[in-house]
Amino acid sequence: MILFPFLYEDELLYSILARYHLYSGNENTKTTMNDLYGSETICASTILPTSLKLICERLPTPNAYTSEYLINRHTLLPYYAPFIPKERYLELMEIMSESNGKSLFMKLGKTASTVKSPDFLRYCLQCVEEEKVANEESYWHRVHQVEGVMICPKHSSILKESNVMYSERKNKHEFISIKKSVHENDSDVCREHHSFFEHLKFISDQTFYLLNNNIYPFGLENLKNFYIIRLKQEGLVSVSGRIKWVDLIPKFNEFYGVTLLKKLNCYISKDEEDTWLHKMLRKPRGSAHPLRHILLLSFLGETVSSLKDKISNTTFEPFGSGPWPCLNKAADHYKRSVITKCFITRDYKTSNPVGTFSCECGFEYSRRGPDLYENDRYKIGRIKSFGSVWEQKLQELSKQELSLRSKAIILGVDPMTVKRKLSANEQSNEDIKQDTCTQGYRREWTDLIENNKKTITEIRSINPKLYMWLYRNDKEWLLKHYPLVTKSKKTFNLRIDWEKRDEIISMQVETVIKEIIEADELKRVTKNEIGRRIKDLSLASLYKNIDKLPRTKKLLDLYVESIEQFQIRRIKHIVLNMKKTSVYIKEWEVVRQAGLKKKDVEKLNNIIKQVIEDVPK
Repeated sequence: MILFPFLYEDELLYSILARYHLYSGNENTKTTMNDLYGSETICASTILPTSLKLICERLPTPNAYTSEYLINRHTLLPYYAPFIPKERYLELMEIMSESNGKSLFMKLGKTASTVKSPDFLRYCLQCVEEEKVANEESYWHRVHQVEGVMICPKHSSILKESNVMYSERKNKHEFISIKKSVHENDSDVCREHHSFFEHLKFISDQTFYLLNNNIYPFGLENLKNFYIIRLKQEGLVSVSGRIKWVDLIPKFNEFYGVTLLKKLNCYISKDEEDTWLHKMLRKPRGSAHPLRHILLLSFLGETVSSLKDKISNTTFEPFGSGPWPCLNKAADHYKRSVITKCFITRDYKTSNPVGTFSCECGFEYSRRGPDLYENDRYKIGRIKSFGSVWEQKLQELSKQELSLRSKAIILGVDPMTVKRKLSANEQSNEDIKQDTCTQGYRREWTDLIENNKKTITEIRSINPKLYMWLYRNDKEWLLKHYPLVTKSKKTFNLRIDWEKRDEIISMQVETVIKEIIEADELKRVTKNEIGRRIKDLSLASLYKNIDKLPRTKKLLDLYVESIEQFQIRRIKHIVLNMKKTSVYIKEWEVVRQAGLKKKDVEKLNNIIKQVIEDVPK
């Protein structure tokens, strides 16, 4: 090459090479390809060109630009880079630099993506006019060609479609400059009239940021973890980590509006269970289109810039980071941060996180989160355990001449709590006395049984007062400590005539099967249905003991229906009834009357057609 054009900011490499073709005066596009690559067979790719090392080597000043420089500043790979695995990013860099790029789009996931590229290259009329004044020429911008970008990030004007195909052009070796493709009489659409302007402006701005900041891959697992934590903070993930899809999907669709999401091929039906959003938030098995990451970021109130800053250190801490303060007013470490563990559960009414804090002094309290202010750390929702330090302080105060309220203030609780705890302690002392007495009576009763191998009636007569005291005060223990009485065991030798039983049951089963099949109301022939209709028959006979009933087993094997067999019988029944009133039967009518699900229709489609054809007219 004798010359090479000046490279403008955000200019597509395709645009640079198109300007070279214009400057060179080459009439034949293959001559230009030979100048650039030393080959006439390489295709002119718009967004992800390859063999860039060849271009760099053939520049007027060899290697004035590196292939990495061209990729990062003049192709769309930086747009995808943050959201693909690191290994794939490095592989794509190598392919674009040195390979012919046959597998490039497949490795990037564009071939399988439902987010489709524009049909034509696009431009901003205001950009074109400004560039003509400043540079006496205009060029194709990278950001204008990205999926989901419908307005210019610089001028906020609606992008125009050129007549240059985005891909699949007739001449795959041709570079077409913007000079030949701008419609000068295009009029801009007023942005205020665009109902999705704010969302589209965000998409445009974030796309421009991605293209011009060369962000290294974040890692799919890191991205998922960041989104899950942010959704937790928004109350859309439970404390245990379960995503609340029933709430998330409607809120997401409402945030953007169904019309815009369908326009971007990103709409999510509330009934679907394996959408692009599900795949992004579950264990990552593949990368998602950057547009969808941008949509999720906006929904969460984030940007690509904030994602870059937060992704490595974002954690969900509804009660802040530990340690947390002990709120035992009776302890000398009151309000000091000495608690190192916080156990988080979910409030079953509000689904908000509930933190339980346990101190070594035995004091345990909980409160509902998340904490919104610094002072929330010093609030108690409920005291779950007072602990030995608090109880000891209570005993000390109980001996002092203080009012109930004064004691309550010192202990940091309600006066009624102090009163209740003091009463409980008194009752506990009584219980200890009672327990000592009970243990004595229990030993006396045990000795009585061991020394007298007699019946309960005989032992009662020996010491009736002891028996009555235990019966009135410790009945549950007494009943478990009656003297053991050996009873004579009777054995029963019942023999079942299985052959005769098989004959009787098989006749009953055959009759019931006939009733089920010939009934007007269609019922599936199952063991349970047969068992229900035979009054004296135990279902165990049809399951556990079936091998002892060979005739019955043969009948069941022959007539009991699987779900698919029952569906086929139902289809035949419906078609026969429809033939009585209609000459022509449509498949969809049979499906509707049979109440078949979508997965069943796909499996039984050929059978439905065959049944319709076989039924006599």
